[in-house]
Amino acid sequence: MFEHQEPTRAPAAVVASVPDVVPAAPEATDATPPPAEAVNGTADGETSRWHAEAGRKGARRVHELIQEGKLYEKEHGLKSGRQRLRQLIELGKLYEQEHGLRPARSAKQSERLSRPEREELLATLLQCLVRLAKPSFRAELTRLTEVLQTATDHAA
Repeated sequence: MFEHQEPTRAPAAVVASVPDVVPAAPEATDATPPPAEAVNGTADGETSRWHAEAGRKGARRVHELIQEGKLYEKEHGLKSGRQRLRQLIELGKLYEQEHGLRPARSAKQSERLSRPEREELLATLLQCLVRLAKPSFRAELTRLTEVLQTATDHAA
């Protein structure tokens, strides 16, 4: 069905008669090459440096907790358990708590809102949703907000 054919070669006389064509060298210009495109939309690998720094900080924190866990074991006369590193980290947290060494929480991690604050926030969200909704949905959303308002009034 399929026959194997050897590739044909041109006779040596024909190959020798073809002149060697060398492309002309491009002229040198003073223009600088275009800047390299940013990887994943960031310039200079900014994101990778940030992630690397965050990883180093996390590793330092784990090592600190392990050391404090060993101190906690020593203070309380405890023996090591099966899940050694995980146990030491938990004991390190206890050690920090006992000695007042717990790092302060960052501003990003705020406390939970109180019930009236949450209800006010939810009411504001629903009011904004009613304003943004298409006119055909506004009546239903308004009715829903009234039902929720009466339900929270009765619960209080």
